[in-house]
Amino acid sequence: MSALEYMEKSSEILERIRSTQLPVIREAAKLIADSMANGGALHYFDSGHCTGELLGRAGGLFAIHPIKVNVRVDHPLPPGREPSEEARKGWYQDEHVVDFVVDHCHFRPGDVLLLCSVSGSSPFTVELALKAQARGVQVVAITSPTYSKAIKSRHSSGKFLYQVADIVIDNCGEVGDAILEIPGLDAKACPSSGLAFVFISWSLIAELLRDLTARGLKPHVYRSINLPGSREFNEEAKTAYERTGI
Repeated sequence: MSALEYMEKSSEILERIRSTQLPVIREAAKLIADSMANGGALHYFDSGHCTGELLGRAGGLFAIHPIKVNVRVDHPLPPGREPSEEARKGWYQDEHVVDFVVDHCHFRPGDVLLLCSVSGSSPFTVELALKAQARGVQVVAITSPTYSKAIKSRHSSGKFLYQVADIVIDNCGEVGDAILEIPGLDAKACPSSGLAFVFISWSLIAELLRDLTARGLKPHVYRSINLPGSREFNEEAKTAYERTGI
């Protein structure tokens, strides 16, 4: 019955998204379409497990610019010493890294940044939103305000992603993300955020594509590589995208 219970609970969350978040998704799509129609770009950063979901997928948009960050310091610990508190943290827990990252991003005023964080508490993610906004970039967040309100932010301001973003799309998840209580386990199991992210993000892309085409603009999308002629199609689409930016 656990499989059925997960399906039912997940369906409830997806229905909650459909019934409460559709106006916000449309608002976000219009914001992005306005930006792209005026030469702006759509940037994308996910602090968790959905980084590749929107990239290079059949039916997906060429005009998504992912921000990929990998900071590593390899320094063996001398015998008899304990690592410092800072050394214990990953780069995604350090908001000071963001200045370096943003300096190497290709932001322009009028661009849009899609930021995804389930709890919205990461110092890096909150700081990235603030620093992008300082450069004239508008921020659309996919996050869980319900989750955020139940925990403490790790950003120095005490704020969460939902408190700083220009538009917030609620993933309608539960505190802690996992949604199943299984007898014998001391923690809930099976998260909902992955399903919610896929549902929200592709709904957002669908609305964006419809908005752009309604303006007489032609966004370029990937064709499945398993279809005949797809290689040539995608190469031509990429060339056209690089010319139009859409």
